[in-house]
Amino acid sequence: MLAELSQEPASDTSYFIDDTYSDSELIIGLVGTIGTDLPEVSKLIGDRLKIFGYETCTIKVSTDVIASIGSPADTTHQYDRISSFMEEGNRLRGKSKDNAILALGAAVQINKLRSESAPMRRRAFIINSLKSPAEVERLRKIYSDGFFLVGVHADLTRRHEYLVKDLSMTEEQASRLIERDADERDEHGQHTRNTYHLSDFFIDYNGNSDSLKKQTWRILDLLFGRPYITPTFDEYAMFMAFSASLRSADLSRQVGAVLTKHRCIIATGANDVPKAHGGLYWPEKDPDTHGIVDAPDGRDYMRGQDSNAIQKRLIIDDILAVVPQEYHQELAPLIRRSKIKDITEYGRVVHAEMEALLSSARSGVNCSGSDLYCTTFPCHNCAKHIVAAGIKRVVYVEPYPKSKALEFHSDAISLGNNPDNVVFEPFIGVGPRSFFNLFSTNLGSGYPVARKNDDGEIVEWKEESAKLRTQMLPCSYMDREAAAANLLSTYIEGT
Repeated sequence: MLAELSQEPASDTSYFIDDTYSDSELIIGLVGTIGTDLPEVSKLIGDRLKIFGYETCTIKVSTDVIASIGSPADTTHQYDRISSFMEEGNRLRGKSKDNAILALGAAVQINKLRSESAPMRRRAFIINSLKSPAEVERLRKIYSDGFFLVGVHADLTRRHEYLVKDLSMTEEQASRLIERDADERDEHGQHTRNTYHLSDFFIDYNGNSDSLKKQTWRILDLLFGRPYITPTFDEYAMFMAFSASLRSADLSRQVGAVLTKHRCIIATGANDVPKAHGGLYWPEKDPDTHGIVDAPDGRDYMRGQDSNAIQKRLIIDDILAVVPQEYHQELAPLIRRSKIKDITEYGRVVHAEMEALLSSARSGVNCSGSDLYCTTFPCHNCAKHIVAAGIKRVVYVEPYPKSKALEFHSDAISLGNNPDNVVFEPFIGVGPRSFFNLFSTNLGSGYPVARKNDDGEIVEWKEESAKLRTQMLPCSYMDREAAAANLLSTYIEGT
């Protein structure tokens, strides 16, 4: 059997496969809408990482990437300077037809910081900041478990004030930049709003430095395996909402929701097609074939179409039917980009928030005074039922620009603390994406965490000796196979 083993050098690479590697690099991306003090967050992360024996390098996408591969305007006025970087970033994405081009530039900058073609021991790289979902996706493909995205939330008033007072912009300039940064119409533009919800962690920058520090430290302590950090109820409830979303077969998106009362989950919901006599369709076991199958004419995918999309297309066709043919080519794209695209009323699915309310009603549970956790900001149709049902608080992760909830129900819904209204607030904490890996002591992708020793005493956790739960190993799966072969060879020779 020894002859069949890969002939690799005898250097000790067993740490590739036995959880003893402890010097992994760490890549942290930051995302926050313009006016958020991301440099302060970056500094807090760097200060805490020093305790773990990590040195930190910051990659600024604007000055380190865009300026190195593009040609932003040379100006000291902050509005013109930021606008120029935005425009140059858009140009680079458009020219390359790759919305992840700036992520590639960040990876190249990280590579340049290494003095040799080997990983740097206990080195963290902070990328400030990411503005496109494609950038996050690309960095996750490059760095896998070694990349974490931190979303930083700051309220609109605070961000606007920062741009006006600290960066000397006019009120109009500040508003223009904030709107542009959130979601540009250009497909190669900045889409911070759609990037934010992809975060592993969400922190709230409310102007309280101590609060910001404690939120940041908790995240890092969790990354480094502190065994006694457990989920807050908000984190647990949002993870359950995310879990509920996974049962959805909707053709557009998966959305989940849970209703809670007295910190107990009283109902769950997902966006899917309703079935007769209550509830939504589930796949069932076929008694004849023993396979798991869906009802033939139930969910949309079984029918082969999205009824809402079909109806919107028919509306556009009806409009064009009364327009002279010579205007069709020019008019059709404009109509398709109009508010018609936001119509949702022709869909067959029950929205997740509505299903949670209906599930509570079917079970005879009073949901008045409860909290609703949903993976996506509620649409205006759900919002009116949320208000009418007596929900007191709604927590969400992903924004939903089509929603007119705040506009239509400004009398009943507030963003922030207002006991007279239903409070809608963004989720803060460990996001569903990293919940399982970091809170599970032995089932996640990282190394197992022990809380007590053989004598039943608690394990003392120290920052100085802590290591990342998920190590970014400097090897491929083929390198790990070679390490396995070398280790097996050692065992065989010793028997």
